[in-house]
Amino acid sequence: TGSGQQSVTGLPHTDDPDSLWIIKGAVGKNCLRGEIIKCGDFIRLQHAGTNKFLHSHYHRSPLSNQQEVSAFDGLDSGDNWKLVCINTSSLYWFREQKIRLIHVETSSYLSANLEMVYNNPIHGQIEVAASSSNDKNTEWIAQEGIYFAERKSS
Repeated sequence: TGSGQQSVTGLPHTDDPDSLWIIKGAVGKNCLRGEIIKCGDFIRLQHAGTNKFLHSHYHRSPLSNQQEVSAFDGLDSGDNWKLVCINTSSLYWFREQKIRLIHVETSSYLSANLEMVYNNPIHGQIEVAASSSNDKNTEWIAQEGIYFAERKSS
């Protein structure tokens, strides 16, 4: 990547075991296991395999020339994303519900375009970038994963 950080890519199928992310609170905020995540919450996504955080900044992405998205092992506000539920009547984020993730520092949308495919060295993988527009390429769905029962207050 232009920043020298680890690239984040996607695959066209949804059952990739390397696509698991752990939801964390935004930098400086806690998110306890089982806590309900509300539409509009600020979160971080930590890659389960590398422990790096989904990150963005003003570097250009290599294929689409949009904003670069990377995996970063530091802790800074470039890791913060706002969760936006596309169904505006929903108060909470549910599995298989369409969402968008807006990068807090740059107001760009997490995006993956099936036409932006790498040839080398990660053949067939899709560029993940951050886009200034919110179209179909910025819609995401949580599917596979480990989900916890709602945390009850004591």
